[in-house]
Amino acid sequence: MQPLSLTCSTLLAALFACTPCTAAPDANLEFDNGTTGWQTVLDGVMGGLSTGRIAEGEGGTLRFSGELSLENNGGFSQIRTSVPEGTFAGTTGLLLRVKGDGRTYQCDIRSSRLRVMAGGYQSTFRTKAGEWVEVAVPFDQCVANNFGQRMRNAPALDPASIESVGITLADKKEGPFAIEVDWIRPIGKPAAGQPSAGSLASVATKANLTTLLALVKAAEIEFPKDAKLTVFAPTNEAFAKLPKAQVEFLTSEKGKSTLQLILKHHVVAQSLESAALLDRRRVKALSGQSLEVDPGALTVDGARLVAADVAFDGGLVHVIDAVMLPELRSIEEIVAADERFATLRAAIDAAGLGPQLGKRNPGPWTLLAPSNEAFAAVPADALKALLQDRPALTAVLAAHVLPTAIRREEMLSQGSARTLMGDGTVSFALDSGAITVAGARIEVADIEASNGIIHVIDRVLPAQAAATATAAASPQRARQAAAILELAIERGVPRFNAGDVSSCAALYELAVASVVLLGADAIDPGTKADLAEAMGRASEHQDTAERAWIYRRAMDRALDQMRGSTKASG
Repeated sequence: MQPLSLTCSTLLAALFACTPCTAAPDANLEFDNGTTGWQTVLDGVMGGLSTGRIAEGEGGTLRFSGELSLENNGGFSQIRTSVPEGTFAGTTGLLLRVKGDGRTYQCDIRSSRLRVMAGGYQSTFRTKAGEWVEVAVPFDQCVANNFGQRMRNAPALDPASIESVGITLADKKEGPFAIEVDWIRPIGKPAAGQPSAGSLASVATKANLTTLLALVKAAEIEFPKDAKLTVFAPTNEAFAKLPKAQVEFLTSEKGKSTLQLILKHHVVAQSLESAALLDRRRVKALSGQSLEVDPGALTVDGARLVAADVAFDGGLVHVIDAVMLPELRSIEEIVAADERFATLRAAIDAAGLGPQLGKRNPGPWTLLAPSNEAFAAVPADALKALLQDRPALTAVLAAHVLPTAIRREEMLSQGSARTLMGDGTVSFALDSGAITVAGARIEVADIEASNGIIHVIDRVLPAQAAATATAAASPQRARQAAAILELAIERGVPRFNAGDVSSCAALYELAVASVVLLGADAIDPGTKADLAEAMGRASEHQDTAERAWIYRRAMDRALDQMRGSTKASG
């Protein structure tokens, strides 16, 4: 293999490398190194009840979320950071890349030449729910306000006098909000270290990677900025092999999430030279799925390496002659299409667990999937009775689902894993050269799905194990139920705040359903009825955000009750 030309290296550096901050060193407007220097300012200073919090987003972003309240004459929540005076001298405005929730926010700028109690120079902008957009804030269009009122005869904003930049929500609408900021950059001053759009287009043409460049832009994809990467870059000819209809779908708004997954399937979050790459049998891509490496054929997931080991600021580039497509089907869809799982499919349908393993729920999950032969080994009468007893069937199937993705090569080092209900574990072991899980032999390992992994096992994990776990003492079961809800909230809140409302709602739904199924020795009848009622109300709403909040409020009430009961019993 010949090394890739320098022009290709330059292109990939432009595509994937971190963009240096264009403001003064003391200003944190790019978030590559976290959210240091940013703070919240809430209406609590005037008696209001609004909330706001700052968190670091994946890939170097700032997330600002909370809940706006109009009580006690409140109604605003703000984040801001100080910048050294002179940072924006010679510029004409700001450019913000944000992903919001459809609400209208304000860019708030404070100047050393206009000292006011509550205000500054402001410009409103509307966000698109769940979509990244770039917002321009020309300084000459910013309006000076104080306590929400426009100031007459205020001086024009002088860019050199800017001493703080912020984002405010004050749209007089109560309820939760979330906005994510990728970066804030000046307009009118070249960004340090960045090539011009013309030179980038020229390099892309010479490198024969213009299709990749176009798709990266169309996908608005975010890659980790704090890690060295290995990028497998398909040539234009590789993309040209895809059917025209598929390309049209991927470049449409409906196909954007699929395109993002495909592009992430071409990136590994570590720098691997070709020698180290070919010494492995598989590597994990940012898609969450594995890429199979064949050192003899010089292929990665079936795509041949045609150029390798090109260094760029963000890691290494290997050029390949084909587009690598990840598995786009969910666990539910794979089980439904594979005749090896005909009995398992019937059991999942009878228990109503299909949607939990479907596209709406990104997981990741591990399904320990008994084959048809494994179910055939269960006495016919016992299997028939189990299929007709939904709670017992759900408890048994839950012992076959792990709330994380575990591949075969990770099992022995991990030792064990918690099951779906959170009330037990399965252990991994080596038996006569084969890996077993809870005593069942793994016949086929690492079947990739869009939301996890499937391993085919040779026996059904005993129903007695689930029944024994259900018979545990009430305080222990209550703690297990609480742990399920707490874990769901811990994982769901970042997804909701990042705009992934549907997966948050699905995660909450699964947690609530799991706790209800745990039974009377885990939660009292009143709490169980409340959770069940919440499930019913949520099912009537088409709005996923509202469903998530119905589940969340019911979960909070249940946790309050569980904690009170635990203290009383202690």
